[in-house]
Amino acid sequence: MGALRRVRPDRARYAAGAAALVGAAVVALTGCEATGLEASAVAVTTQKLAAASLDHQGAKAAWLNCKGKAENGGTDAGGATHPVTVVGVDCEGRTEQGKKIIVFGRVTGITGQACVRGLLTAKVDGRTVFSVSVLGDCSHTGGGKPPAPPKPPSPPHGPHPGPSASCTDRAPVPGK
Repeated sequence: MGALRRVRPDRARYAAGAAALVGAAVVALTGCEATGLEASAVAVTTQKLAAASLDHQGAKAAWLNCKGKAENGGTDAGGATHPVTVVGVDCEGRTEQGKKIIVFGRVTGITGQACVRGLLTAKVDGRTVFSVSVLGDCSHTGGGKPPAPPKPPSPPHGPHPGPSASCTDRAPVPGK
């Protein structure tokens, strides 16, 4: 009888631990869906697409750095969470000829790494190079979910600590 008493608490702890992990995963996943636009993802995608568009316009960017800041969303006075639907973007850089580049505006949507929607303006030495409501190819991903990021190679000596999970991270697949 004593052996049964030891087994049951172990099983109960195991079940409680498993339930806690599943609950945390569900909360994390639904939290990602409810947050709307992610400012850092918008900034990185805008940077990549703006640089490509500037190159296409003949103003080859030597470097371009963009920052994004959520302009709405968050938690209201009642504690309800609202998704971020607008991200302000400010970029600065230089052309290969040393001319100053600025890109600024408000992004209201993003499709993978192929497209941003909103109002964006790029200037090179004070001259407007483009002012657009869509930057990139929004038909690239068919308007659906963004393409999955490439899988990084496995480390040679087993896993090691890395960055924390984000909304774009996927849970590891057993056996792969």
